[in-house]
Amino acid sequence: MSLQQTKTVASAPQSTPAVFRGDIQGLRAIAVGIVVLYHFWPTALPGGFVGVDVFFVISGFLITTHLIKRPPQNIKDVAQFWMRRVKRLLPASFLVILSALLGVWLLAPITLWQDWGFQAIAATFYFQNWYLATSKVDYLAEADSPSPFQHFWSLSGEEQFYLVWPILIGALIMAAVRFGWNRRNVALAGVGLIFALSLGYSMYATATDAGTAYFSTFTRAWEFAAGALVAALGKRAYAAKNNVLSMLATWVGLAAIVFSALSFDGEMPFPGYIALLPVLGTALLLLAHSTHKWSPNKLLANRFMGFFGDNSYAIYLWHWPILILAPYVVADFGLAAQLGALALTLVLSVLTQKLVEVRFRKFIEVSKRFSAPRFLLAGSATLALAAGAFYSMSGAIMEESKDISASVKRVSAQVGVDCFASNGLTDECVAKKGIPDRYQQLAPAPIMAKEDKPDIYKDDCFAGQGDNYAERPVCSFGEGKIKVALVGNSHAGQWVPAVKSIAEKRGWALDTYLISRCAVMGEPQDYDEQASIDGCTEYAGWVTGEIEKEDYDLVISSSRQSLPVLGQDLQGSAEPAKKAFEKTLRDWEDTGAQVAVIRDTPFPGSTMDNLPDCVAENEQRLGECSGAAEEWIPMDPQVDAVNSLQDPNIVSLSMNDKFCRDETCHGVVGGVIAFWDHSHLSQTMAAHLAKPLDARLKSALDNDKLFASSQG
Repeated sequence: MSLQQTKTVASAPQSTPAVFRGDIQGLRAIAVGIVVLYHFWPTALPGGFVGVDVFFVISGFLITTHLIKRPPQNIKDVAQFWMRRVKRLLPASFLVILSALLGVWLLAPITLWQDWGFQAIAATFYFQNWYLATSKVDYLAEADSPSPFQHFWSLSGEEQFYLVWPILIGALIMAAVRFGWNRRNVALAGVGLIFALSLGYSMYATATDAGTAYFSTFTRAWEFAAGALVAALGKRAYAAKNNVLSMLATWVGLAAIVFSALSFDGEMPFPGYIALLPVLGTALLLLAHSTHKWSPNKLLANRFMGFFGDNSYAIYLWHWPILILAPYVVADFGLAAQLGALALTLVLSVLTQKLVEVRFRKFIEVSKRFSAPRFLLAGSATLALAAGAFYSMSGAIMEESKDISASVKRVSAQVGVDCFASNGLTDECVAKKGIPDRYQQLAPAPIMAKEDKPDIYKDDCFAGQGDNYAERPVCSFGEGKIKVALVGNSHAGQWVPAVKSIAEKRGWALDTYLISRCAVMGEPQDYDEQASIDGCTEYAGWVTGEIEKEDYDLVISSSRQSLPVLGQDLQGSAEPAKKAFEKTLRDWEDTGAQVAVIRDTPFPGSTMDNLPDCVAENEQRLGECSGAAEEWIPMDPQVDAVNSLQDPNIVSLSMNDKFCRDETCHGVVGGVIAFWDHSHLSQTMAAHLAKPLDARLKSALDNDKLFASSQG
């Protein structure tokens, strides 16, 4: 999955201070409005994800105001506080989760059921943020389609806040009473300490592990605490003011939010210190509470903004699953369809607010049999069973289809050995069979395609970004006098099944030097963290030293340029990356090794989220999972460097004719699903490419020593 896709907004708590503040409803309207616009049209409002920060501050302010006024004095009071949250927030969220599950069942391909079923469980029990933090920030997960439940990450953080905060505030107030201290001063000191500690950790975590930090409750606690600090200052501090200073402060706070929404983007490491702007802007608005005639609060408190503020929670809940599922209904999800989705969101939100948030909540409050605890238990159990059914059904189907070798035999027999897999686009096969838009069966079955990846992933053969490439594993295969190194990022790793097969045939000793994401060229690349920049940059020099030390006969390399060179955009990186590769390739050749560069393979991710999902959705029209060569064939500065050097000991070759023909590249070739995600070759396809890759290496290198022997 990319990170930008997942930035969402938290729900608006429905508590209100003793005196109704229309400006808060306006703030809610702005927050939900900018996040919805960001999700529908991210380039138009690139920083719309700051709506989450606005809502977190509002939550901290409202809940702390309530708790300081009525601090819980025992566990019963805390339980009653929690049950009020259950009655106000869970009926609507449970309705949306159940509706989204129905949509998944009716519309989404089965390849998504297991992951989305589990995410529905994570949403139901409010640990979605931790699920995403641990599973969706990995580079190899960037192609995963966002689920209809992904937006519950912010709700999860908020519910975790609600779980802890009454206990904390209650403890602070009890301590103040016990020792005769001023209650607000104690609350202010305690909340201030949390603000400082969490902000410090947020800055550290965002700098070292931005992906995980984005979802962490601990890196977000200071945003709640910012609103809580305003509440702890006391009503006198945020009482309505009709003076010029409060008016100016309100405009400054509003400008901070608007500026953040317009100028921030998903590439910024977030939250960290950058989030101070929208957070302090929101806190300033709450603190100023201006009633001056030129204050924007008059606009924030009007009926139009109040309408969207009242419905903000429901709008937030509905807009995301509608946005995710609508493209399965409407093939061309253009402007008209997007506006239709927004209209549907608004209609469902108004109905949910009136019938569920208001009427159903009142029903729970007066019902003697259907109390809040019983609703919580029954609703959670129902959703868990429904979501669990998706998870278990897809698991059972995967179990039936897990024998990929059996599916290979069946499909090979179906299409014929001569036209199977990488042979499917040869002149003979196209003349005889054409390029089929459907097959009776596929290898592997679509539901197993995402699992059809090389063993090097489970064998931990990659230097990973998680430790900023400090660990540099080398995996070895086979024994022989000819020593071969395979070097590069995951687009070199995808060739391991083929190169390993060649090594076994030729009697080579193969070692892999693989690194996640980084293009091995010795040039700084644009990571979020400086430590990752340094680790990636240093890796090329380390590899060169290992190649010289081990005295390799051949270095095979391939690379995807997924990150721009530092200070450039991706297209602007072509020339500096080429220059860097020229030096690196020369360094490898200077060790006495020949060098062969395999041109980067097609990139389906330029037109779709994930190839297996596309195939599962379009088994009867596989042409939908193809793309124009000009879109799918990516830039390759490493091959450009080979062409520039014109050295017979540094050669390049391409296998892309095995995927592309007549200016079209195909995701399914010869009955085989060619990619297990948005860009990496499947194990089945890569293994079948061993024979043609061997022939092309032999022809390009023209070295009898390398290809003298054959083990059969």
